[in-house]
Amino acid sequence: MTNHNPPQLFLIDGHALIYRAFFALISRPLRTSRGENTSAAWGVVNFLLRLRTKYHPDYLVWVLDKGNSFRTVRYPEYKSTRAKLDAELQADFDLALEQVRQLLAAFHVPAIAIDGYEADDVIGTLARRHAADGIQVVIVSGDKDFYQLIEPRIALLNPGRGGPAGVEEHWVDESNASERLGVPPSQITDYLALVGDSSDNVPGVKGIGEKTAVQLLREYGSLDAVLARAGDVTAKRPREALLAQADRAQLSRELVTIQLDVPVSLDLSDAVAQAPNQDALRKILAHLEFHSLARRLSLEEATAGESDTVESPLAPADPRPEPARSDQIPFRVTVVNRPGQLAEVAARLRTVPLIAIDTEASSLEPHSAELVGMSLAASPGEAWYLAFGHRNAVGELAAPEPVLNLPALSDPACAPIAELLRDPLVKKAGHNIKFDWQVIRRAGIELAGVSYDSMLASFVLDPGRRSHGLDTLSLDHLGRPLQSYGGVVARGKNDPSFAELATEAAAAFSAADAVTVLALERFFAPSLADLALQPLLDEIELPLTNVLVDMEWTGIAIDRELFSQFSKELTADLVRVEAEIARAAEMNGCVMPAG
Repeated sequence: MTNHNPPQLFLIDGHALIYRAFFALISRPLRTSRGENTSAAWGVVNFLLRLRTKYHPDYLVWVLDKGNSFRTVRYPEYKSTRAKLDAELQADFDLALEQVRQLLAAFHVPAIAIDGYEADDVIGTLARRHAADGIQVVIVSGDKDFYQLIEPRIALLNPGRGGPAGVEEHWVDESNASERLGVPPSQITDYLALVGDSSDNVPGVKGIGEKTAVQLLREYGSLDAVLARAGDVTAKRPREALLAQADRAQLSRELVTIQLDVPVSLDLSDAVAQAPNQDALRKILAHLEFHSLARRLSLEEATAGESDTVESPLAPADPRPEPARSDQIPFRVTVVNRPGQLAEVAARLRTVPLIAIDTEASSLEPHSAELVGMSLAASPGEAWYLAFGHRNAVGELAAPEPVLNLPALSDPACAPIAELLRDPLVKKAGHNIKFDWQVIRRAGIELAGVSYDSMLASFVLDPGRRSHGLDTLSLDHLGRPLQSYGGVVARGKNDPSFAELATEAAAAFSAADAVTVLALERFFAPSLADLALQPLLDEIELPLTNVLVDMEWTGIAIDRELFSQFSKELTADLVRVEAEIARAAEMNGCVMPAG
């Protein structure tokens, strides 16, 4: 049973996609805690997921280059202008190919490569063959060479790219095939023969620009006719270029023409798009440390069971001992919503060497956030949740039970906890505690005694780590997934806020964060000691937290007059540069778009 009529076969220009994903983040590559570059793998796995979700392909094939094609023999300079990889980057790229191979296996996507042929030629051969058999073929590539293949049963999907010069995903078929280059598919090879292709170092005819090439093909119909009547071209520059460089044009057409006779076979039963192998995908995502992606794919329960010793053919097993599984020791959280309970809670917290704080507020902007609740943990297994701002959900039809809350934190009735928070001798911990500090400050109490931050500890130990989020650290180091905020509070317009959650649910969520801070403190302590990094954390990073809190709280002042003048200067520079670009374009026979 197929998803479309006729069935759709997606042929992916795999090498180009890997190359694009690898270089998209070349200045700041994604890396695992082991230092492995995962930029290409990240791009590929997200692409595959988006392709499956949006287009529901019936058949899916990944096509790769293999060896040198006839083009390199025919023209040694072919693709010679492409960026060369040094030894380190080449090792990263080779690893990326292996990572992608494993992802394709997990997604049940066959990979095809024919020695001595580029992916373009393999794709072209398969596309024409299966289109002739009644299959709707979709070529997935950003390469304009593929425009020459577009016909009733062959379409092109440009997957786009991100970044400052980003390109949106674009579907191309016979209805819009002429829009990008100005010529129909039947003239693409002739067009590229005239203008060349800088990405592949195809020479073209020097002196013939895009606009001129389109005009010549519209007037004469084909490259052969253009060359045969080159002497009749009225404009001097293109006439002389065509007369002198006919051989370059013919060579260029040979280089850009996709071969349709590659010795390749494909059994469509091997290419049926299907659900991924959950176990294999879980393992490779865990190894690549794509934990947020695993959670999005509902693999988090299985992923959480993986320790730092995940086995993978990409790398030897990590020799470190398996971390303690904190989810095997359930923590106890007590909801506190009556002032009479506070003295006992404060007394218990004063007996421990370090307490962890986690605040829940009405906003992620602490300057405008109202304190909804606060968790205080005495150990990785014991915590209290203080309810301050919970309320019944808006729109409840039945008369709800009143929600019990403590009075404001600054109220005299909350003095036992307020004094605890103010006491510099009571050591406190948090994760990105700057936020909690400011929320508590806005509630009328000045926090003191901050002596640990699990986010800073993680940064000190591994400054190059991609994420120092509490949920990621918990999953990586403790083997325990934390429920995300979005998993507790929906994001829709009419969905309840955190304050409208049942107090027990809010307490479980918040307390889990607080006890995890203390669990991470125990986990990180040996490494900080072994690497002599404790002084860096205690004497530089943590004292700076106080300074940053004050800076964020106060904000900065800017010289409005200076910035206004700077804006005028930039605007003037922009107008000047645009004018220079327009003049340069006109000199080269191009027409700048209006506006």
